[in-house]
Amino acid sequence: MIAVYLCVSGLIAFKRLSEFFHELSHNLITVSKASLAEINRNAADAIDLEAYVHDLLNGKVINVDETPVKTTERPKGPGALETAEKTTFSAYIRTYSNNTTTVLTANPHKTEESVVMDNILTRFHGIISQDHESKFYNFGDKHATCGTHLTRELKGMHELQLLEWAADVRRFFLIMNNHKNEDVHNKKTACEPLLLHRFETRYDELADEGRLALTAMPPKSFGYDELRRMVNRLENHKDNYLLFIRDYEAPFTNNLAERDLRHCKTRQKVSGCFRSWQGVLDYCKIRSFLATAKKRGENLLVALEGLRYNSFPAGQ
Repeated sequence: MIAVYLCVSGLIAFKRLSEFFHELSHNLITVSKASLAEINRNAADAIDLEAYVHDLLNGKVINVDETPVKTTERPKGPGALETAEKTTFSAYIRTYSNNTTTVLTANPHKTEESVVMDNILTRFHGIISQDHESKFYNFGDKHATCGTHLTRELKGMHELQLLEWAADVRRFFLIMNNHKNEDVHNKKTACEPLLLHRFETRYDELADEGRLALTAMPPKSFGYDELRRMVNRLENHKDNYLLFIRDYEAPFTNNLAERDLRHCKTRQKVSGCFRSWQGVLDYCKIRSFLATAKKRGENLLVALEGLRYNSFPAGQ
């Protein structure tokens, strides 16, 4: 239990963890890296994520995001693995989460097919909070596209391409979000209809202003492509970008998913690549278990101790 906690939550590599137990026992105990990997394997086997998936499917919102990781193995067809030689493969850890639950999955590629293989969004009928990733638009009933990412891009357009229009749009989104936050603080559950109509009208006006500014710019001029892409996005995804103000249960930001992946990114920096595909899968299951326990206010060590391990005592 302690070994699993230190390895997965504490991000201590197997080699350093082996040295730790050796020192802690005054050189009496030597736990090999293979044994530590087996301990993680047993812990992962004891975790059943189906109840977590059920919790996600019964919620109104699922936050989804993904991050790349490095691994020396990855699946190659049904039941087969390929091994990297003198290099590493890229793979992807994806999070599906809400305020009480986190489920991480591992896939060799970040394709729509991999989302189907995860078999979570394929069964979900609700709001998907995401970062404007095209494949996710093919699942769920509605989409709350992340306003934090949008305002960050708009800030860059204003500062780098000197587009004043981008600053106006960014300011408009922050005003809407501030208004929603005030409403929620005051226990209001919906935007006042007349104000919502004004917000929607202003959104259309800003999209039209962006289109007009684009027609005044020579193609391939400085900032032209950035403005063109942003105007197209706002026109084509109006429902997604305004959902947070139309429905107060829809989040403005997808930061919840980003926070769930922060540990994975830190692990990548600290520990480097995964040495096996099984190690990636074990990490995802254990990290799902620990992240969910933390969201629910549980003690992580107590939660790990409660698992029914297969081949070593729960107190190990």
